[in-house]
Amino acid sequence: MISKILVALDGSAYSEKALDYAIFLAKTCRASLGVIHVVHFPTIPPTDPQTVNRILQLLETLGNEILSKAEEKTKTSGLGVEKIKAQGYPVNYIVKNASERGYDLIIVGSRGMSGIKEVLLGSVSHGVSQRAKCPVLIVH
Repeated sequence: MISKILVALDGSAYSEKALDYAIFLAKTCRASLGVIHVVHFPTIPPTDPQTVNRILQLLETLGNEILSKAEEKTKTSGLGVEKIKAQGYPVNYIVKNASERGYDLIIVGSRGMSGIKEVLLGSVSHGVSQRAKCPVLIVH
């Protein structure tokens, strides 16, 4: 039985579809719903501290907007939601939060906002599906 669903959001169209599936399943299964957004800093950060701070602030603002939009959508659907925000490598934090918080299903989009990695199955969805201890639904 599914009682807690965690959906990973990155602002992409695929993550929006993942949220739609999560809302549908949460209503159908009478499960609680959580949304997670992980801020992932670029691999090669700029060396100028002011530029780094501006990028971090921008990523933080974007993450807050993504979570607020998801919260509004779930409320409109008659559901409550647990919002989770983290900073680091998304696969690690999605899997860790799902395990520590007792989620029994993770839903992710098949591809996200990761640029060239979109050519293959999204690296985050692949990583989560390989490392999670609970079922993972990948939405295309």
